[in-house]
Amino acid sequence: MGIRGTSHCRGAARALTIAAAAASAAPYAIAHAADMSSTANAAVVRPNTLIKTDDLDFGTLLSGPAGGTVTINPVTNGRSAAGGATLVGNDGRRAVFQGTGGIFLITVSGSTSVTLARAGGGAPPMTASLVRAATTSGGGIALLGATLLPSGVQTYYIGGTLTVPANQPAGDYSGTFTLTVNYL
Repeated sequence: MGIRGTSHCRGAARALTIAAAAASAAPYAIAHAADMSSTANAAVVRPNTLIKTDDLDFGTLLSGPAGGTVTINPVTNGRSAAGGATLVGNDGRRAVFQGTGGIFLITVSGSTSVTLARAGGGAPPMTASLVRAATTSGGGIALLGATLLPSGVQTYYIGGTLTVPANQPAGDYSGTFTLTVNYL
């Protein structure tokens, strides 16, 4: 009997050792791995290409009992209101276009105004006069009604003044305009 008891005690000790080892490993067994995905983007353009990077947005505004205007400065990107128009928030911005190229003579033209119509109709349109400004990554030289540009990037900014009629109906208004850069 003593041998059986000894043998039984060893089995119990062995079982306790295995249970203790399993219990000490248990906190590590609940570890999880997490994967997260992301997106990488790139736009490759040909030389002498013009791309739009931001739309012109006159922002959110209120139309009062008197007509007014909302202006986006193409140089500073500042927004202001006059007359019966009141700015709401800070969500207006100038349009931004970028062109690339080598040493080229260019002319810039395009729309001088844009008509904004309400989505779904049922309201008179609003008109904005447009103003252009530009910068280059290396300066430019005016030459015979055009500009001689160095190699690099040219950035064109479009701002303007939106005429807001009195009591203009609420809604989302939009219109389309063009900017043309001729590489000569």
